[in-house]
Amino acid sequence: MSSTLPQPYRVVLLAFGVAAIAALVVLAAKALLVLFGGCLLALVLRALASGLARRTNTSYGLCVAALVFTIMVGAVAMLVLVGPRLLDQIVELVNRLPAAVQDVLTRFRHAPIGRIIAPTTPRGGADAQAVAVSAFVALGTTLEVLGGFAVIFFVGVYGAARPSDYARVLFAVTPKHLRRRVIRALHRVENNLTRWILGRLVSMLFVGVTCALAFTLLHVPLALSLAVLAGLLTFVEYIGAIVSAIPPVVLSFTRSPTDALSVLIVYSVLHLIEGYVLTPLLARATVRFPPALTLAGQLVLGTLLGPLGLTFSTPLLILVLSAVAPTLLRPRRVGDGRQTAKDAGHAARPGHSRWAALGQTLRRAVDAVGLHSARRNR
Repeated sequence: MSSTLPQPYRVVLLAFGVAAIAALVVLAAKALLVLFGGCLLALVLRALASGLARRTNTSYGLCVAALVFTIMVGAVAMLVLVGPRLLDQIVELVNRLPAAVQDVLTRFRHAPIGRIIAPTTPRGGADAQAVAVSAFVALGTTLEVLGGFAVIFFVGVYGAARPSDYARVLFAVTPKHLRRRVIRALHRVENNLTRWILGRLVSMLFVGVTCALAFTLLHVPLALSLAVLAGLLTFVEYIGAIVSAIPPVVLSFTRSPTDALSVLIVYSVLHLIEGYVLTPLLARATVRFPPALTLAGQLVLGTLLGPLGLTFSTPLLILVLSAVAPTLLRPRRVGDGRQTAKDAGHAARPGHSRWAALGQTLRRAVDAVGLHSARRNR
């Protein structure tokens, strides 16, 4: 039908379609980001279920059901065993953090440099109406977050259970001459996003566990809740590490500046290990691109869409670049013939073999779990 339309009408229809899509993205941006989070969960479940089905010779659907059941049982067990303590610490953290921040600011203002940079200003007490409004805002935000997590969970489960149904819907609205190109783009997107998510999960687990141990040894208040917060914020590259360092440093500063300095040093060392040891070991099995590009995407999407845009800025960048510029995200693989002279020199150094063996083990684990679906589609 479109072939019989004159060229001006085609241009008008195309412009109208682009404007409609842009309006939908602007008006429903947060809802689309929540759905995108569900798609990321579906990719993780699909990768894990594919690897499990290949190794156990069972059906894919049964593996998805087993994974969902395991996740739900694990979540319930965590809520029963650690939930009450974690919830109490979170509530205490929310109550103590504003006072701790105010204490730090007060000490800073009384310091010589503080009187120059941030002179003391009188503050009035908060009345009952302001407290009530803050409570209602906090309640609404909590309900919104819980609803978003529920949507992400169900979209992820349904998307992982029957991915072919949604692929058929996409192909039905795609012109025939573009379907082959769309299939290749979808394979690249799935491959790169799965690699990135698995790498982030490894980093989150490392940061959460090591922070829990370090904060406990340093007697940091609310160590468990702060470690969980640090692990979750590791999902957001670069900025997440900075934001998650603020609460433990501030709470430790209320006891003594020396404690705050100790926490800051330990926290920096942990993230340096994560960034310069763990991440390079996984670099060839995960997706990496220039840090400036990541920070630019976080700045733009964080400004436009708030915390939700900041959270999903990196996977959205991977999605776009996988579709339009796949060569920017092509990871180097061991034995692919693209080893540089610098890599060969590092490999020849004494002691490098141990790190190389550890890196190969981690890369094999990521490849075995995350790349099976992409290999099967080729």
